[in-house]
Amino acid sequence: MESVYQDEAEVSEVQLTPQDQLRLQWQQQPGGIALLRQKNVIDQNAELLPYAAVAGLRGWISPGMFALQGLVLIAFIAAALNWQMTRHSGKLQDEITALQASSQTEIRRQEEIISATQAEIRRISSSPNTSFKLHLSAVPFSREQALAALNNSLEESRNSEEQYKKNMAAREHKLRARQSALAIVNSGSPLIFSLALFLAAGLFSQGAQKEFPRNRHARNLADYYLYFITAEGLWLNLVLLGFLFVAFSGADYGLGEIFSSVGPLFWVVFWIGFYGLLPFQHSGIRSLEFT
Repeated sequence: MESVYQDEAEVSEVQLTPQDQLRLQWQQQPGGIALLRQKNVIDQNAELLPYAAVAGLRGWISPGMFALQGLVLIAFIAAALNWQMTRHSGKLQDEITALQASSQTEIRRQEEIISATQAEIRRISSSPNTSFKLHLSAVPFSREQALAALNNSLEESRNSEEQYKKNMAAREHKLRARQSALAIVNSGSPLIFSLALFLAAGLFSQGAQKEFPRNRHARNLADYYLYFITAEGLWLNLVLLGFLFVAFSGADYGLGEIFSSVGPLFWVVFWIGFYGLLPFQHSGIRSLEFT
């Protein structure tokens, strides 16, 4: 009796249509993140993908959105995190810190001069003497001349201090603008890698149709490309992005000397990683050729 039940179960499973098999597998996927559930389905039964459009899977993500979430959106989040960690660091931040320290020292010096001049004005104003010798001139001044000279000097010192603060603020603003732009470029440049993979769907479809001219799924090869490049290349893409972020922002992480010394090795690893994703594309398409 037990063997009969087993045979009936096996027959029932065999009699499931591809759509039913896909629905069953989709329902059995654990977790609440549709992206990872869908990735598991593609990894396990890529040959069922042609039936995804007609199986009526609730929560199933379209090829374009699947690739946008798995490649571009994740890359954007990683870029934002890298920008957040590097936007106030690196050599430019050291220059800004040095500029601020130098500015504070100079401002304190000028304020001391202003305070000394104000103290001298108070001393002369309350002094019973009629003539005063100032460091401004070797000739003694009367009270009125001394006060006028000191007030002029005080005004010049204040104007000089104000102008100095404006100049230092402008220099700091320029440094911070450069720092912000550099952080955006260093964090945003690796996004081009993920965008290139996403936008290459059309070009890949044209090339793959020439390679598989008799494939009945030829018209949907762009969709299958997006499915496979995302499912098979999700983690590899993240690893390459991490490598690129550290390479571009190495100075901000204190690794500038390491990456400046590797030279061409950086690009060798980069392009090996980029083309390393291509076998996943071809293996996925080939899995459909015989369905």
